[in-house]
Amino acid sequence: MAVSLAIVNARVWTGDPRRPWADAVAVDGDRVQAVGSSAEVRKLAATARVIDAKGAVLLPGATDAPEPTIDAGFRPGVVPLRSGARADLVLIDRVLTHVAPETIRDAVVLLAVVGGVVRFER
Repeated sequence: MAVSLAIVNARVWTGDPRRPWADAVAVDGDRVQAVGSSAEVRKLAATARVIDAKGAVLLPGATDAPEPTIDAGFRPGVVPLRSGARADLVLIDRVLTHVAPETIRDAVVLLAVVGGVVRFER
């Protein structure tokens, strides 16, 4: 399996009620190749760029919204993060459901991946 980008040591919200959280994601081109543990993904990513998320939250991007938002993953229209899903991902510094509404604007976007390409990196 080819992997061009791996994000490890993350808190990955999958959108799958059977397994809502994972640790890592492997991407090749514009598609997610694997979602699982950091160890599993590192094995797949021998020659890939590996980004250590240092515990930040990785969310799938909105697929039918007019523009990407950091509340992706908590609204209708978001495709669960699984193998074969489009590699639109947002890495933020906190779980948005665990912050007070008055501090939500303090959330920091650390990384944005669109179609498997890192478009923004703090």
